[in-house]
Amino acid sequence: MYSLKFHLFVFLLIGCSILPFFLSAIAFVIYERIQARLEVLRSRERRFKNINYLIEIFKDENSELELLEEALEAFNAHFMNFSGFAKDSKEYQDCLEFIGAFAWCPNMDIDRVVRYREEIVKVNPDYKKEIETVIGSALKNREETKKKK
Repeated sequence: MYSLKFHLFVFLLIGCSILPFFLSAIAFVIYERIQARLEVLRSRERRFKNINYLIEIFKDENSELELLEEALEAFNAHFMNFSGFAKDSKEYQDCLEFIGAFAWCPNMDIDRVVRYREEIVKVNPDYKKEIETVIGSALKNREETKKKK
């Protein structure tokens, strides 16, 4: 009925008219995936700014070493200097609880805990006694727990 050239022309015309729709759909899907990935990264970043989340990471005996390292870096970045807090404040107590959880964590080497204690004391010299007490008691509890197992 019609020639082959006519059918090819119509096919190309329809294909070209649908092409922007497909391109915009693909762009939209890619955009949504990028946004979802960014949201995951943002929520992870928000969690690492929460000291209670960091404490839970160190209290979990099954935490991977990589996650522990990230949690320690987050503590160093956001909470290392707590000398401005009063001793009865929640923030101060949370920082000491993190230090205790870090020292108690069985995945952390004792030498590393001792080196980290020195770093914390350098940054917070006013709380040297409290830091050493928390780390000492955590290491003692850690050894007692290890002996029970």
